[in-house]
Order: sequence, then C-alpha cells, then structure tokens
Amino acid sequence: MNSLQKYLTLTQDRPYLFSYKGEKGEIKIITDEKRILAEQKKIRAKLKKEGKPSCWIDIGVLAEDQWFYILRDMVEFPDGRVGGYVRWINRKSEEGGGFNSVLMCMQGDKVLMIRKFRHEERNWSWEFPRGFGEPGLSAEENARTELREEIGVSNAKLTCLTKVKEGKGGTVVFLVEIPKGERISLEKHEGLSKFKWVKISKLEEIVRKGQLSDWFSLWAYALACCNWRINE
Repeated sequence: MNSLQKYLTLTQDRPYLFSYKGEKGEIKIITDEKRILAEQKKIRAKLKKEGKPSCWIDIGVLAEDQWFYILRDMVEFPDGRVGGYVRWINRKSEEGGGFNSVLMCMQGDKVLMIRKFRHEERNWSWEFPRGFGEPGLSAEENARTELREEIGVSNAKLTCLTKVKEGKGGTVVFLVEIPKGERISLEKHEGLSKFKWVKISKLEEIVRKGQLSDWFSLWAYALACCNWRINE
C-alpha cells in the first residue's frame, strides 16, 4: 500500500482527522482521490517549470511509527488556492488515550531546569521535564512515571494546571512540588546532561530575555503564574 492509499484508508477509518465545519476562514482538506490527483498533476507541472522537486506535492502518509503519523494533505485555502500542507499526529494520544505531561518542578522558590538534547533541533535546550504519555495510564500516573524515569523523583505533590484534550488522550501540565532533600538523578538514555535550580525571579528574567525557547516550558510557566495570581 503506497502513501496515498494509506492516507485514503485513514480518511475512512478516522474521518474526524479530516473534518471541515464550513466556517469562514477554515482550511478545507480535500479527501476525494480524483481531485487530489488532478490538483497534484497541476502543481507538479508548476514545480517542474520552476525547477523544484515534484515530491514537494506528494500527498499521503509520508512517515509513521508507533508514535506519530506525518501527513501531507491537499488543502483548499480560504482564498481558493490549493496546495499541500504537512502536519503530524500524535498516535499515543489520538489512538491510545495517552496523556503527555509537562512538569514544572519546584523546591521552595526554585524551579528545576534540565539540559536536554533535542534531536529535531540538533541542539541542547534548557527546559522543564516533559514526555509522551503511555496508553492505559492516567494523566497523574504518566506524570509520575516521567518524574521517575527522567529525574529519578518518586516522592512529589502534583497539582494539575491544565488538561488539553487530544483525541482519546491529551496533554496535562502539572506543578510539581519536590520535597527538600529529594535527590535529582538524570536518566542518561534520555539525552540529559545537566540540571539546575533557578529562582523564580531569575526564571522571570530568563523568560523576558527570550532565553527559554521550549514552548511547552513557557506554557507551564505562564499557567503557574496565573495559578499564583489566583491564589494570592
């Protein structure tokens, strides 16, 4: 089965991934095979004329594993233009109901930051612990598993800051209170090299200067600030 056939099967099995409400400004996904092929032919001719690779308009399941689908849809933009649009789908959340976790870990007025190698960026990133969710575990169970595996912590108080639904699962952001004296032990196979405790005032400065680039960590920080203001 080629990538387009896999894609067309996916449109039948999971139509909600290709839904269109018909509201003004929406980007419509074209799922009719004949129209996909016709639009693809026109765009390939244009790419050839411009000296660009025809694979840029390959439509279908471009790659997949147990974690993700990477799709390129043929879409119709609000102004009537038609073209390809790439997206990725988290299979653990979508199919299995796994809850990804983002963990803002604190001890008193200090926040834990870990230095992690991000393969997709081929660079190191200072950020908060986070990870994909495994199906069959609750949001809190996934969070505690991530704490044990990534930083070696098994004793902590978790406060849910938000839960965002994604398919059968989702992503949950937790504020994690780690008791004083609890030892941090980084898991080597996770691509972690260092950790540091940063005072809230220093973290605020880091965020303001644009030195915290991981948007999951920025999201957790923003939610924690809102939570603190509400509880003041």
